[in-house]
Amino acid sequence: MLFKSIILIVALVTVYGQVPIPTRPDGFAVGPFDAHVVVEMYGDLICPGCKAAWPTVLKLIQYYGQKIQFVLHTFPLPYHTNAFIAAQGLHVIANVTNRDLNSILAYTTLVFENQQLWYNQATINVSMTEVLQSLANFVDKTQITTADKFIRGLQDDEINDHTRISWKYACSRGITGTPSFMINGVAVSADASWSLDDWKSVIDPLLATQRPSFTPSANDDCPTGQTKCTYAPHKTQCCLNGERCIPNVGCRC
Repeated sequence: MLFKSIILIVALVTVYGQVPIPTRPDGFAVGPFDAHVVVEMYGDLICPGCKAAWPTVLKLIQYYGQKIQFVLHTFPLPYHTNAFIAAQGLHVIANVTNRDLNSILAYTTLVFENQQLWYNQATINVSMTEVLQSLANFVDKTQITTADKFIRGLQDDEINDHTRISWKYACSRGITGTPSFMINGVAVSADASWSLDDWKSVIDPLLATQRPSFTPSANDDCPTGQTKCTYAPHKTQCCLNGERCIPNVGCRC
């Protein structure tokens, strides 16, 4: 009987723990939907690491233009005060502007630039109502939308659900922290330290639609008979004879 009870509990957790299917693909996409390369960012608007990575992400979007698709997913971390409100605010902006990409990127950029206004200790003695109004007034000054429309959006149960589903979707992809990046559905070790050149070293070979060639340098610091494999920015291995250098993986047969 105990064994059957355990099975029932596991089954119930499985059913009720499933992620609701979004009404459309999750995230806010820039670029063609049939792009050969898709870069995804899971970000928290109140995360300092995301703020530090964002300027390079904007350079990435501008540099590649229509050659790639970039998708921003909201993943508010529970230990960043007001992170969920800021994330829901992005969903509000998407809703009131009919998913206008310029407005979505502008809101994201401006919240990052003024992150200190809502980060942890900054609002420790402020009520939730005051925080909501502070963010609404901020958005109103940016002229992306009005404070009234923004507040109404934050009170919209459907938009709240979209924000929750987006968070659950990220969890289902194995995301545990921010910023987290994927290229074509595979996690990469990108973070705020990556430059545009670092991104290019990974994306350009993929855009070439052929296996990238890794040419060892004359002084590759590998033993005789082995070749240097720079498989990701700042990550190298020495490949044995017969092994290939695979991007984001390393030396493999």
